Amino acid sequence: MSNVELIIERFSNLQFDKSPIIIITGPTGIGKSSLALSLAKKIDGIIINADSMQIYKELKILSSQPIEEDKKFISHYLYGIRSIVEKFSVMEWLGLVNETLNIVSVKKKIPILVGGTGLYIRSAIEGVSKIPIINNKFLEKSKRLFNSVGILEFRKIVRKIDSDFVIKNIDKHRLIRAHSVFLQTGINISKWHKNSERFNLSNNYFCILLEQEREKIYENCEKRFDDFIYKGAVDEVQLLIEKNFDRSLPGFKCLGVIWILKYLEKKISLQDAILLSKRDTRRYVKRQLTWLRHNFNPDLIIQT
Repeated sequence: MSNVELIIERFSNLQFDKSPIIIITGPTGIGKSSLALSLAKKIDGIIINADSMQIYKELKILSSQPIEEDKKFISHYLYGIRSIVEKFSVMEWLGLVNETLNIVSVKKKIPILVGGTGLYIRSAIEGVSKIPIINNKFLEKSKRLFNSVGILEFRKIVRKIDSDFVIKNIDKHRLIRAHSVFLQTGINISKWHKNSERFNLSNNYFCILLEQEREKIYENCEKRFDDFIYKGAVDEVQLLIEKNFDRSLPGFKCLGVIWILKYLEKKISLQDAILLSKRDTRRYVKRQLTWLRHNFNPDLIIQT
């Protein structure tokens, strides 16, 4: 029995009291998209993106977005829908998923949510807190303070506001958001998460986790990155330079971008850029595996 046949058998035997969503997740490079495509063809499904980097239209190659040929056969949603200069939150993503589900429901298609971004997957299943939209004046004030004191001192400031948040979040953008939320509302972000009403999708879920030997995942990722280079990843990053985007934007965290930038600036060789990008990918895979082990409870585990 193929993996697709196994999924169909398990899914068909379940009864749902709400419209079901199939979720396919797992570490990067394990084959989530190809499995989702094969499944969608068999069950009259559509595919919805749950990868934070595949949101950006400037990163089609390095974020491994679906090719146009695949889109001709199966409808794909929420891929390449924003520029990296546009602010984009998990709440906004969840709202767009909800809109997509309404479209899918009318067409009587089965939605397949695909991606490896843990925050997106968890938000789809658990919902997100309805934290007020932060006014730009508070956000800019937090940014100015961050730039003035640096990340270590800024983290101490945020720790005084919200020690629980800082324990789990050391990322610049999340620290700035936590600070700006407190500036505007007088309530720290942990309390907002705990006490505020949550925005949830009104669906049931059939969750699939793809697993593979770690060394095989690494091997797949390395081959895939070589393919990115062949397809034009260097030119993709060159365009980011030409457009003079702010390099602190979240999109610049896409695996490979930082090292290809350094290559284009003649600071390292292309070979070193590739090796360092592959190293970062392995580290990312480790973090994904840790998150999945502690935060994701699948209905079906598939060894690929």
